[in-house]
Amino acid sequence: MRPDGIPAHFQLLGHRIEVRIVKPSRWKHGRSNIGIWIPDEYRIEIISSVRGSHRQQVWAHEAMHAMLDLGGYEALSQDEVLVDRLGHLLQQMLTSME
Repeated sequence: MRPDGIPAHFQLLGHRIEVRIVKPSRWKHGRSNIGIWIPDEYRIEIISSVRGSHRQQVWAHEAMHAMLDLGGYEALSQDEVLVDRLGHLLQQMLTSME
């Protein structure tokens, strides 16, 4: 686990999901994207300019895409409003546990 609470990797259904924090100079996913789930590579990438709790929210959002896709709910994974809401709930749950 990184100091910011973002894992270097995690497991879903037997797949190792890698999480990369990418420098802006190496970001290949457009200016409007700050995070992306790459299903063919089982990888999440987050641009390094996103920090703190915002980075945690981006990670949770992309992890939610991974969970839905791997769980067989690809259509739901395309619903950005749903994924964003679930991602925020996941991030809040994980950061408020005692």
